[in-house]
Formats: sequence, structure tokens, C-alpha cells
Amino acid sequence: MRQKLSGVLRRVAHLLQRGDAQSFEFSVWMLPLAIMVTLIGVVAVIRPAQYPVWVAARECARNAITTLDSGAGVNQGVQAGYNSLRGNHLSASSANINVSYGAWERGSDVTCTVSYKIDVSGIPLIQGVYHDIPMQASVTLQIEPLKSRWK
Repeated sequence: MRQKLSGVLRRVAHLLQRGDAQSFEFSVWMLPLAIMVTLIGVVAVIRPAQYPVWVAARECARNAITTLDSGAGVNQGVQAGYNSLRGNHLSASSANINVSYGAWERGSDVTCTVSYKIDVSGIPLIQGVYHDIPMQASVTLQIEPLKSRWK
């Protein structure tokens, strides 16, 4: 009976050890899985916001260069940039649009810079490190050199 009991105890100890190995393997696989899920979340949030920020900068520059009046050009550009962000379902309150230029005359360069903060507070493992990720896009165009009639 004693041998039988010690054999049972050995099998139970063996099963417990095997269970520890399985839980260790589970732990080893969970870390890469958690990292992969986090990266998917980052890609799903950040990548879709990058292109609309660039589009907003482009729209800002395109609308700013259509007039010879610097005040109207800057206002048109900034408004177009904000409208583009809103049209792409991004919060315009998280954006800053800046129009910079030298002399406002035909052929001069106008640069529109859009800065946007992407909220990543809902992504696990990232929310502890970052609350938002800054993004910036700039587009430079020349004021219409050949437009014959300006309004």
C-alpha cells in the first residue's frame, strides 16, 4: 500500500510540474501576443490620422495661394485646413494650422503647417507612456503666377 501511495504522489507531483511548465509557456506566449495587439492598436489609430493631416496641409496651401491679398489668403488657407480635418472626422480642436510666407506676390512661396495631436489614451500599454502623439505636415506652394484676373 505504501508503494502504491508513493507512486500516486509521484504522478501527482509530475502532473503539478507539468502544469507549471504549461503556465510558464502560457506566460511566455502572452507577452508577444500583448505586444502584437498593442502594435495593431497603434497602427489602427495613428496611421489613419497621418494622411488626413497631410491633406489638411495641402488644402490649406492650395486655398491660400489663390489670392493676392495676404489676409484673405491666410484666412482661406486656415479655414480650408480646419474644414479638411473636420471632413476626415478629426477633431479640429486638437490641431494648429500656421501659414507662413515672405512677400505676398505672384510666384512667392506660401507654407502651410498643420500640427495635430493624436489621442492614444485608449490603447493599452501605450496610454501609460503617451497621452497623445504629435504629428506635423507641411506643404509649400507658390502663389498663382499666371492668373490674369484677381478678385
